[in-house]
Amino acid sequence: MPRRTRRRGDPEQLEGEQLPLDDLEEEARSETLETRLEPVDSGGRRTNNSLHGEHKDFDDGANALWSLYCKVAQTHDETQFQGLAKDMDGVLLFAGLFSAVLTSFLITSLQDLQPDPAQQSIYYHQQSVAMLAQISQQIASIAPQVSVPSTPPPPYPLHLRATDVRVNAYWLIGLVCSLSAALFATLVQRWVRAYMQIFQRYDHPLKRARFRQFFFEGARSMRAMAVAVPTLIRFSLVLFAFGLSDSMLNANTTIGVITVVLVCCCGLFFLYSVLAPLLNLQSPHQSLFSRPIFFLMQKFKQPYFGDPSKPASVSMEAYQERLVMGETDERKGRDVRAIRWLIDHSAVNAEMEPLLLAIPDSFNTERAQEVWREVSSQPRDTLDPLISPSPSGSQVPLMSHPPHPFDGAAVDTISRRVRYLFETCNHHSYFENEEARRRRMRVCVEATASLVCCVGYRLDRFGGVGKLVSEIGHIEMINQTPVTTSDPSFIVRWTCLSLVAVQQILASNRLQVLAGYAMSGLARSQSEYGQPDETAWRGAHKIDEYLGTAWARVGELRRAFEPWTQRRTREQVEEILRNHERQISELERINVVAVGLEDVDWRISLYQDALDDATYRLTRQLPGVSFDELHRSESVLISNMLTPGSAPVTPQLIFPGQQLQALARLGRKLREVLDGQVADGHKEVLESLKAVDQVPISLRRPGGLMKRQLWRLQDLRDGGGLGFTVELFFLSLRQVLSIPSSHESNSIFYIGSFKTITSHWEVSKESLGTQHILLNIICDLIIRGRGAFSDFSYPESITAILLDTVGRMLQGYQGLDEHIRDAVREIESVDSRTCMDMGLRRKALAAIPRS
Repeated sequence: MPRRTRRRGDPEQLEGEQLPLDDLEEEARSETLETRLEPVDSGGRRTNNSLHGEHKDFDDGANALWSLYCKVAQTHDETQFQGLAKDMDGVLLFAGLFSAVLTSFLITSLQDLQPDPAQQSIYYHQQSVAMLAQISQQIASIAPQVSVPSTPPPPYPLHLRATDVRVNAYWLIGLVCSLSAALFATLVQRWVRAYMQIFQRYDHPLKRARFRQFFFEGARSMRAMAVAVPTLIRFSLVLFAFGLSDSMLNANTTIGVITVVLVCCCGLFFLYSVLAPLLNLQSPHQSLFSRPIFFLMQKFKQPYFGDPSKPASVSMEAYQERLVMGETDERKGRDVRAIRWLIDHSAVNAEMEPLLLAIPDSFNTERAQEVWREVSSQPRDTLDPLISPSPSGSQVPLMSHPPHPFDGAAVDTISRRVRYLFETCNHHSYFENEEARRRRMRVCVEATASLVCCVGYRLDRFGGVGKLVSEIGHIEMINQTPVTTSDPSFIVRWTCLSLVAVQQILASNRLQVLAGYAMSGLARSQSEYGQPDETAWRGAHKIDEYLGTAWARVGELRRAFEPWTQRRTREQVEEILRNHERQISELERINVVAVGLEDVDWRISLYQDALDDATYRLTRQLPGVSFDELHRSESVLISNMLTPGSAPVTPQLIFPGQQLQALARLGRKLREVLDGQVADGHKEVLESLKAVDQVPISLRRPGGLMKRQLWRLQDLRDGGGLGFTVELFFLSLRQVLSIPSSHESNSIFYIGSFKTITSHWEVSKESLGTQHILLNIICDLIIRGRGAFSDFSYPESITAILLDTVGRMLQGYQGLDEHIRDAVREIESVDSRTCMDMGLRRKALAAIPRS
């Protein structure tokens, strides 16, 4: 029985087991070194990054992944290697019985190689008779002297048959092979026991997984020997069959040489088993002589151990830990192969759902992302992100993955399994209850977000996931989640996946056509002729003027009734309204313009409805994003202008006719109160004016509201929705970053998703709407109080990607560039009091090319 490796603090002990004192001391030294030694690089230098403090290694968030790996690996190894050990039990039993039978045959056959005593007696008797006959003849001749022959008779001639020699050779060889098979079977059993102790020797999941992968790759010789043992038995059986058909042979030099050669070969195999842990440190087996030889090799400072000038008097286990945990390319390659192995065997063993559950938290470091990219990509040279100098001179990776999709078994396996799990979520009968279905949808969403946003998988590999992503977002109430939440990580991952899915949907031809149709409605609202885009631009400008005028008059009327704590009679209200009759008249005149914009509202609503259908209303569930609703009722007033539950920001798509009509209706209502046409109508008017505070300031002070909406429509028509998606991203990121418990590791997800969103900027390069939107966001980020994206500090990594994308998009642009000059002039005119970030201002001026 092998000695059980005992760990510190392990209360379990084998009954009746006593460890030698020197073994206990050796284990104590090994445990001390295990806590003190740091990983080293390929040159033997310390890397000064421990298992738990290494900022580039996997952190504790990946423990679920590696625990699952160890669980699946232990099940696999128990099946494979312990199966080998059980096979060796059969080999030992058969080899023992077969050797006994073969020995009994050899005892009999060896007698054929010795002289037959009966034949030998007859031979010498005949020789004696011949000598007596010769003497009798000499006496009969009456010779004067009798001479007795002094030469003894010749020895008995032994005539061996070739058959006997061959048979004995066959059987002796077979006996040696059978006994060698028994020897190798015991070695394999010892190796298996040493290998399986890995799962009990280490507690940390990552260390245990790496040791297992390290020794698993080095156990090929063990498996090869296990295959060779039955071959020896078969060979012995073949030789035994040959011997039965032949005769025994005599013990001669040929037989001795053959036997010695075979014994030497077996001895070499045994010597290899002793030296294998030294020649290949990935071998999990250690023989009795391994440690002393290892110590001597260190004593003489062999180059095999790295830098000879540094002391290397460590145990064999400690040195193996250096090789396993050191930050090297070999370790990274083993991590990659380990995850690939886990993916393959999880797919076979129906363990894909636990794997998907463990995937998201394994992306918490940059090194972990690199490992996952290599897991997903066969060629190594496709793993590096595309990095080239930006117009500002800095080097910023545009994409977290190559522009072409990853190919390989791991990608296909994961995408197929995730797609299958997504499809099962469409069938309620697959689950015991709705909670189980909800958990699976969350698992699929988080795993897909990790692979799409952090690694660069194409979303279409996972099938149509938009419906289920929208459903789980509705169940989890993402858009209504309070600032303090128990699961901010899921909100981040869901939001990132939704943004990537929305951008993919925005590129559809139907939505592009409807965006152009909405723009043509703005152009048709004008009586003048010209280029459609120019006419639409003038129409948007006039609508902004009307909205600005209307809101200014409403603001004047509201201030007239301050303070709101004062109770006023009907006569007092009428008196105030008479003093502001000019404002009321202007609101009434605006109603004519509002009626002419109904077609514009209808066209915008067509696009918004199509967008909701295509995205399964994903855009409405994004945190921090607001969309307007087209109301059909005539009773709509200012108090109803906001959709209940919408975010306090400017809606992405607004209906200008509806807003103007609401303000015009307020004017008509004020006129009716002023003329005394309605009883108690002043109360409703006061409530409407008081509700103005509920409307976002950006709506009350339009300042180019329709102009920005025209940019969005142009971007959706010509730019594939890049600018529209970037706006959604910044609005959602602002909301997500406001969650106090948001883990720092979530930054990998929103940085990866933003790289994915901006990776195809070439498609939008010539879109004026896209350029306007991105430049407007940059100005908002720099200038305090300017717009929806001002007065908030976004991560520098996000703003760097935005600046680099805009710089590349405008580099070499040959179209109209007045909007670029306006943005540069506005940024240059910012002083230290109104600038939010002077460093960002300098970077923006360096990134935006000027003609």
